[in-house]
Amino acid sequence: MNQIETPERLPEVPFTVMVSAPEPESLVPRGGEGGRESIPSASRPLIESIPILFIGMLLVRTFAAEAYIVPTGSMAPTLLGVHRDVSCTSCAFVFALGVDEDGHAGRPLCPNCGADLEQAPVVERTGDRLLVQKNFFRWRPPKRWEVVVFLNPSEPDQAYVKRVVGLPGEAIEIRHGDIFVNDRIARKNLEEQQAVRLLVHDSRYRPPGPDWFPRWRFRNEGRAPTGWSSDSLGFRHQSKGIASSAQSVDWIEYKHVDPDRSNYGPIRDFIAYNGARLGSGRRVQDLALEARLELSPETEALSVRFQSGPDPLVLTIPLDGRQPPHVSFLGNEFRTEDRAAEVASTWALSRGPKSLEASFFDHRLMVALDGVPLFEPLDLEPPASRPISSRIDDPPVALGVVGTGLSVKHLKIFRDVYYTDGLSQSPARPFGVGEPYRLGSDEYFVLGDNSPVSNDSRFWAESPVVPGSMLLGKPFLVHLPSQGVPVRVFGSEPYWVPDPREIRYIR
Repeated sequence: MNQIETPERLPEVPFTVMVSAPEPESLVPRGGEGGRESIPSASRPLIESIPILFIGMLLVRTFAAEAYIVPTGSMAPTLLGVHRDVSCTSCAFVFALGVDEDGHAGRPLCPNCGADLEQAPVVERTGDRLLVQKNFFRWRPPKRWEVVVFLNPSEPDQAYVKRVVGLPGEAIEIRHGDIFVNDRIARKNLEEQQAVRLLVHDSRYRPPGPDWFPRWRFRNEGRAPTGWSSDSLGFRHQSKGIASSAQSVDWIEYKHVDPDRSNYGPIRDFIAYNGARLGSGRRVQDLALEARLELSPETEALSVRFQSGPDPLVLTIPLDGRQPPHVSFLGNEFRTEDRAAEVASTWALSRGPKSLEASFFDHRLMVALDGVPLFEPLDLEPPASRPISSRIDDPPVALGVVGTGLSVKHLKIFRDVYYTDGLSQSPARPFGVGEPYRLGSDEYFVLGDNSPVSNDSRFWAESPVVPGSMLLGKPFLVHLPSQGVPVRVFGSEPYWVPDPREIRYIR
């Protein structure tokens, strides 16, 4: 399999209209009185509705929505261009591998287990089909982190799709993968984080072979032996006979395997869609954890740890309703609002499996229990200078328990988009890197989610901005997903059809 060829400027998302309304066929006379066939009265309303339906389709297409196809991967994995579905022969994880306009793709590496998959079976797929709400931004201006379709000023006959990061009048700068607006870091709310985050590892997919690098390590920070064990269903914590009153945290620690380096190391900006060695290799410390849990009355508290720099951020969530969650970071202690204590206790006492989401993106800590925020976002201003990185063998994320009786069905690790300061294999000096770029009164700065290969506001030679007058609309639905699902008929070879589970609103 050939390496992706990346020219100095990648061909970007020339959208193509996917469907158009057909011309109505004329009704042909077939005899009857006066040379016409009489139309049965029961059929007449249906026949008469055809012109109305045709006119309605034209009005919708002209004024409301239009369908487009995405040919390239500048917004992957949010929106997929032409690609191959690769099924990992080691852990069974399925992911998309981008294909350029010449049919070339990078060397496939499984983002979940790191396996080299040059000989793995693949299925050729087209790009996602979108519905775009036309003229949407005549009613209100775009918001930060919103996906937009627009005409590129340097190629006014081509429609592009990107995400807005800079608004009119702002000074935009990219620092260490983050967006800074007027010299302050731009933060995302929970929904925006979920829209852009990239999956790093899912514990449900585990290679059976002995050559696999184990991803999870169990460690009790006190003297007690760990109570954690794993099986095919997930992880379970049971007491080892030593009283839990010691209040030591028993951790499940995530150890990352870099697919590009085939060894343990920090999480980097690797994107499986691009293939091997097509990223900046920059370290990413904006991470998130998602877990499916079952608690017992003996589960006293939960903890989450993010190794952001040399001093980790540690979140502790008591479940008895007496104390609110608290955070330690950079030698300081932070207490959340008192109401969070009751929220956590009520959640712990509820029946059935529960979900926990915790993230530390853009120096903002957010926690959600069953999708409901536990407390208001806790913003922790980054140091004035770039923080010193932690050691490469420090576990980047960990989930801990005080007490016992906790069951974890699966764990997912995510990372934030890391906006690179250069385009892969291009010497172009980017806008908004090294110094802020000031936007005009009706100008927007846009970036692709697949930052290592996205030709966007950073690299347009003439100007980095998109004037408001060139905004075409808001993409709101992937109505025909490019990802497929196999369907077998009488045990024969599978037929690949669009996966209806991938129909989704675009955030």
